Amino acid sequence: MEKKEGVFLQVLAYSWVAWFVVPFVLLFVVVVARFDAVRVVAGDERFWAAFWISLSSAFVVIVLTAFFSVPVAYFLAFTKSKFRNILEAVLIDIPQTFPPVAVGVIYLFVFGVHSPINLAFTFAAVVIAKLLVSAPFTLGFLLRKFREIRASKLDLVARSLGAGTYDLLFCVFLPLARRVLIAGLTMSWARAMGEFGGSLIFAGVIAYHTEILPTYTNRVVGNDPFLALAATAVLTLFAILSIVLVRSLFDKKEVD
Repeated sequence: MEKKEGVFLQVLAYSWVAWFVVPFVLLFVVVVARFDAVRVVAGDERFWAAFWISLSSAFVVIVLTAFFSVPVAYFLAFTKSKFRNILEAVLIDIPQTFPPVAVGVIYLFVFGVHSPINLAFTFAAVVIAKLLVSAPFTLGFLLRKFREIRASKLDLVARSLGAGTYDLLFCVFLPLARRVLIAGLTMSWARAMGEFGGSLIFAGVIAYHTEILPTYTNRVVGNDPFLALAATAVLTLFAILSIVLVRSLFDKKEVD
């Protein structure tokens, strides 16, 4: 009986794995089979413009994410406010579950043509749309690590030796959390590369200006699905490489 139960669990596990793996395998099989579509995409100047806009905007996103996530995570790790849980939900949980299209609509209302500051359909709009859905990954990773460091009482030891706030942050917390920070920023970067809904609404699809890889893919899929598959393969490759990097960082034995 126990053996049969084990087989049943294995079937469930392998079925679930296959459900997620098979589409990616088929994607690359189709791309290889229709490599002519890859050549067409690779020769499209508009594709490369979308690629560089995606890449540069994602880079700006991780710079902003690193700049703001570190102090925010430090503050949340030490705060005892009764509103802490609500604040964390607003900064971490809600942005990760909020519909991206709704994000675009909100920003279009706040920073659109009828607002005092019109940023709609600009490169800044691309960055803003990506930032809200990407930064929470880094903040969540970093906050958990900072709380682990606090639980070890290392901050109290450093305080007893005369360390100030900046000493604690730059000489204790950040060195111990550097792998987690890199992993979080990598995840944020991957999410920024794949962001679609908010950018579509708030930044639009302006060739060579605000068009990014996901919106490029959405535009060409109606004309030639294989061109869309080729562009999707680029996004998927970036996502896979990012996840592999994150996994390798976490799998390495901590020596800090």
